[in-house]
Amino acid sequence: MSSAREDILSRLRQAIAQRSPFPDHPPTQYLPVTRLSPDEDLKARFVAEAERVKGNVQVMPDESAARRALRDLLISRNVRRITMWDEPHIPLSGVVALLDELGIARVQGDNATVATAEAGLTGADWAIAATGTLILSSGPGKPRMASLLPPVHIAILTEDRILPRLEDYIAAQRAQRLDVFRRSSNVTLITGSSRTSDIEMHPVFGVHGPLELHVILIEN
Repeated sequence: MSSAREDILSRLRQAIAQRSPFPDHPPTQYLPVTRLSPDEDLKARFVAEAERVKGNVQVMPDESAARRALRDLLISRNVRRITMWDEPHIPLSGVVALLDELGIARVQGDNATVATAEAGLTGADWAIAATGTLILSSGPGKPRMASLLPPVHIAILTEDRILPRLEDYIAAQRAQRLDVFRRSSNVTLITGSSRTSDIEMHPVFGVHGPLELHVILIEN
């Protein structure tokens, strides 16, 4: 056995001596995983991609219209209890006043309590145009269960938070020495409503998270 091992190693050494194991190759041109044209309309691309994965996006021209859209959505889903981020983390003023007007109770606490809410309401740190993805970081005033546990997730997003690609977000975080990852207990990427597949690969929605994802996008 030892003789066979030495013979193999000897042949490898000879091969390495004759030719470098790491030949010089011209650098490979960097190609992003997801493609965007130089003049891409990021808002339009985000809306299209989010709706392609069964998200619902309402584009509103201002905060007043966004509050009306939120009001109509809460009423249409018969929301009586909601779990949410603290209002300063939601880019829409008057949210708490609207909930009080509609008689919607705000719940928080353990998962069993949060699970009684019909909807979760959050902001969004960033959005990715190329994939229709929302990026949410959790921490004080930003409970992660608000986007993960209730059957309906409503996210308020402003147009200036849309980035072209996930690569752009990662590059920005690296430039900031991954500060958001150091400060946050969790960073979640959400692309459409929750979905999985059964053993026959039939898609099933809402099993491991919200059945519905609604984004109210406020234009700048």
